[in-house]
Amino acid sequence: MTEPAVVPAQPAEKTSFWEDLIDIFFQPADVFRRRKYASFWPPLAVVAVVIAAFTIANVNVLRPIMEAETSRQLAQMMKQNPQFTPEMAERGRAFGEKIQDLIRYGTIVTIPVMLFLLGLWIWLGSKLFGAKQTFVATMVIVAYSFMPRMIESMLFAVQGLLMDPANLDGVTRIQMNPARFFDPDTTNPMKLALLSRLDLFVIWFWSLVAVGLYVIGTVSRGKAAAFSFAMWIVGSLPALRTAYMRM
Repeated sequence: MTEPAVVPAQPAEKTSFWEDLIDIFFQPADVFRRRKYASFWPPLAVVAVVIAAFTIANVNVLRPIMEAETSRQLAQMMKQNPQFTPEMAERGRAFGEKIQDLIRYGTIVTIPVMLFLLGLWIWLGSKLFGAKQTFVATMVIVAYSFMPRMIESMLFAVQGLLMDPANLDGVTRIQMNPARFFDPDTTNPMKLALLSRLDLFVIWFWSLVAVGLYVIGTVSRGKAAAFSFAMWIVGSLPALRTAYMRM
């Protein structure tokens, strides 16, 4: 009696890092399974470089938005403080433009720093929901989850080139949320802030984080979704507070 032939196990299909950059938009769970123990530096570097490139390229295209936002903030300060004179406002505008330029040209540094802080926040917060991943694994989740923001940067550039500069009177005008359809000067600030949190790319990011926690953090789907929803709520609080102060 002959013994059955032993069929050798087939090795897991290997994919390149560049394929993962595409798959994260269509098959995120598979990407997180493959990269569970991988380095977070490659996706982090791609995110930082691409967003920094578009941020610098968009400086002049989106300048009307920055000027409108600065004017709105200065007008609010003058309204709240009668001692804040127009001369002081102009000095504040000049200083604000320098700060904005510094932030824009330093994006390639500030993006990684921001993602490290965000990763630390997610790592610690997810422990309350039973997540078991390490901080390094959390950074893998954060770096890949942030990749839709590269598309957002590209859309900002396209809109800045195609839209009438007269319509670029607020940052919400180019964001992918319902607030873009409302006048930032006349709409209730609280309403505008709430609508701006229903942003495609904000929700996309936290949805990918939930997938990552389910796959890498080995938590249930319900807990992963609950965590991301809770973080979305917490992330809304600063914008709502600012809106309340403007009312």
